[in-house]
Amino acid sequence: MYLFLKHLHMTLAFLTLFSFALRGVWMMRQSPMLQKGWVKVAPHIIDTLLLVAGLMLAGMLRITPGDHPWLMAKIIALVLYIGLGVVAFRHSNPKVRMASWIAAIIVIIYIISAAFSKSAWGFLIVFG
Repeated sequence: MYLFLKHLHMTLAFLTLFSFALRGVWMMRQSPMLQKGWVKVAPHIIDTLLLVAGLMLAGMLRITPGDHPWLMAKIIALVLYIGLGVVAFRHSNPKVRMASWIAAIIVIIYIISAAFSKSAWGFLIVFG
């Protein structure tokens, strides 16, 4: 069960990054694809499943954010990603939307790097 959940979580993380990036490209191109019902619903389903799989993994491994700083960093970064994503797709200023979209992608990549490295520094360790 552990390997299934781990691979499901990793696959969903990739799908989150891919779908967020694609929706950002569509946003920049003012594509009508953004108005499709499945495009509005799919990211919420993917992200919910990603979170549930992550919680199940943490429970299965008996790890807590208080005992594992990399996990706490991922949770904080997740909140930041959600906030940036809201700004990226709802703000009226296109420059703010673009900057928020790029920042959100960087945050997603950081979250993934923190998971792989098991370090709160994630990819930032390269610069530290």
